[in-house]
Amino acid sequence: MDHKLMSKYLSYIVYFVIGLILTYCMQWVTVLFMGSVRFTAADSYPGDLSTLSLVVWSFLFSISHFVVLTIFSFLYKFLVSVFKIKFQAKIALMFNAFVTGCLIMYFINVFLH
Repeated sequence: MDHKLMSKYLSYIVYFVIGLILTYCMQWVTVLFMGSVRFTAADSYPGDLSTLSLVVWSFLFSISHFVVLTIFSFLYKFLVSVFKIKFQAKIALMFNAFVTGCLIMYFINVFLH
């Protein structure tokens, strides 16, 4: 395998692994935040958060996660370009959009059931 091709594949693998770690951390921060608000707000489920507010929070956290991943992808593209490795932002943005959609579905499923 060519050295440039291997470094390109390795850069994508590293990006996706870091993206997955960021997603996992963001997901747990969101679940803990929502759980703590519901737990301390009132004695009964769901506290003072209505179903609509849970959906809004789910979208806000997911969109903020998309912004964080997009900023990370641009910083990563800059870092990789320093080493003369081509990194296409289209693939990263498609990955970010996919993760955001999955997070929205996950949060709605967790908070509404």
